[in-house]
Amino acid sequence: MKVYEAVLDQLVGAGVEYFSGMVGSTSAPYAATLADRNDIRYVGVRHEQTAAAIIEATARLSGKPGCLMIHGASGLLAASAGIASAALDSTPMLVLSATQERRAMENGWWQTMNVLPPLSEVLKWQIRVERPDQAVDAIRRALHETVSGKPGVAQVDLPIDVSTGDLDAGSPPVPAPRVAPMFRPLADPVAVDDTAGLLRNAARPVLLVGGGAVYSGAERVLIELAERVHMPVVNTPTSRSAVRETHPLVMGPSGIVGYEPVGDAIREADMILAIGSRLSDLQTARGDLLPDGIPIVQVDIDPAAVGRNHDVTVGIVADARSFAGALNETLAENPIDVPDARRDWTDGLSARISGWQLAWFDAMLDNGKVQPQEVVQSMMTLPPETIFTHGAGDHGFYGYMVPVATPGAHLVSTRLGTMGSTLGLALGAKLARPEQTVVGCVGDGDFMLQIGDLETMARENLGVVMVVFNNFRLGSQRKRVEAYGTVMGVDHGNPDFARLAELFGCRGYRVDQPGSFDETFREALTTGAPCVIDVIMDPDARPPRIAASREAR
Repeated sequence: MKVYEAVLDQLVGAGVEYFSGMVGSTSAPYAATLADRNDIRYVGVRHEQTAAAIIEATARLSGKPGCLMIHGASGLLAASAGIASAALDSTPMLVLSATQERRAMENGWWQTMNVLPPLSEVLKWQIRVERPDQAVDAIRRALHETVSGKPGVAQVDLPIDVSTGDLDAGSPPVPAPRVAPMFRPLADPVAVDDTAGLLRNAARPVLLVGGGAVYSGAERVLIELAERVHMPVVNTPTSRSAVRETHPLVMGPSGIVGYEPVGDAIREADMILAIGSRLSDLQTARGDLLPDGIPIVQVDIDPAAVGRNHDVTVGIVADARSFAGALNETLAENPIDVPDARRDWTDGLSARISGWQLAWFDAMLDNGKVQPQEVVQSMMTLPPETIFTHGAGDHGFYGYMVPVATPGAHLVSTRLGTMGSTLGLALGAKLARPEQTVVGCVGDGDFMLQIGDLETMARENLGVVMVVFNNFRLGSQRKRVEAYGTVMGVDHGNPDFARLAELFGCRGYRVDQPGSFDETFREALTTGAPCVIDVIMDPDARPPRIAASREAR
C-alpha cells in the first residue's frame, strides 16, 4: 500500500467528509485516488484561499475537521489567509501540505521552502513526515489535535517521495477511530459555587458569550442560565452562531462591530460572567466597555486565554457547556430570586436596542439611490434557518443588523477579518447544509478577490445567492484615507457582476433602482441556482457603529 492511499484511508475512516484544494504535482497522487472513491466530497477551486474557506465552513457547521489539500509552498502561501482565519477562529481543520521531495528541500531546489514556519504562530500542531512509516501516526495525531480541547488547525507536511513510498505490506494500518473531542475539561465545583454566589449578589449581571460556546454546543444550557438569572446575553462576532439572537434576553453583539446600546449593557453591569469568551477587543472594544472594579468570572477551555486580556476575579478552565450545565444545576437547587429592578433594566436594554435599530432604518435616504437599509430589511424576512456569510468591510456591518436566528447560521472571518473568504464560506455552508438557504453578503472590493470561484459555484451547482454591496470603492478604508488627506488607492471600477456571473455559468441580476431589491432577491432565492445580485449601492451610505468602535478602529 502506498502512503497516500493509507493517508486517505485514515482520513475517510476517521469521518472526514470534505476535501478541497487546487491540484498540483505534489498532491496529484491524492487527487487521483480521491477521484476513484465515492465516500468523500472533493471540491476543486480556482484559488486556495477559497478552498480554506470551504473547509472552514464545513467544519464550523459539522463540528468535524475537513481536509485542505495544498500543493507545495506556493499553494500554502496562497491559502495562508484562509488557514490563519480558521486557526484564529478555533476551527478544526487538517492542512495536508504536499511538497517536493526531501532532497529538494535539503538542497534548496525549485519550488521549495520550509512550509512549517509561515503559519507556526497560529497553528495548533505541525509536523513534517520524514519516513513512510511515520505518516499514519502523524495523520492520527493531527486529527486528534484539531478537536481536542480548544479546536484548531493542524498541518501535516508530506514530501512527494514520502507520499509515494510503500508501507510494510505485512502490517496494514488499522482503521482510524472516528474523530471526536478527546478532552473537554469539567468545571471545578468550588468555582461553580463561587460563580453562583457572585450572581446572587449582583443587581445587573451580564452574560458574555464567546466563540468557545460554538463548538461546545452550549446554546440550550446558556439560554437556560440566562432565563434562570434573567440576565442579558451579549455575544461576539464569533459567537453569533452560538445563541439565537431572536431570544428576548439575547441583546446581540457588542464591541468593535457591535450594536451601540449593547455596549451599554456591559458599561452598566455590576458583574460579568464570560463563558467561552477571551474578553477580546472585538467584544469589549479593547476593554473600554468593561467597568472598573466589578467582579468578572471568565470561563474558557484554553488556560492561556483566562486573564490574558483583562484581570478577572475568578478564572475557570472548563468547557462552556459543562460549566453552564453545572451552574444551572447549582442554581436549580437554590434558585435566585430575581428582583424587579433587574427585569426592568433588562427590558429597558432591549427597548434601547430596538429603538436604535429602528432609528437606523428610519434614517434611510430617499435620494434615488439604493440604500443598505432596503437590502437589510429584505434579508430580515428570510426563514430563521437561513445561513449568512459576510466579508470584511462596510457591508459586514450591514450584515450584523440581521439577527442570527439559528445556531451555526453566521459565518465570517472574525479575528483575522480577512477579505476574500465570503464566497468560500458560502460554498462550504451549502455543501454542509444543502437543504438550507445560504446568502453571501460581500463588498465589491472583497468580491473581486474571489471572483474566479464563481466557476466553482457553477460547476458544483451550489445554489448560493451572493449579494454584492457595490459602491465602487473600498468604503471602510476610504474614510481612513480621508482622515489623513488626499484620497487615493480606494476608488475603483468594476465589471458588470451580473453579466460576469452569467459568463461563469451562474444567474446574474442587477439592482440599481430603489425599491427593486426585494423582488429580485425573492426571484433569485426561488431558482435554487447559483446566483449573483449586483446591487449598485449609494456610495455615501454609512453603516451603524458604536462610538467605541470608531475610536478603536
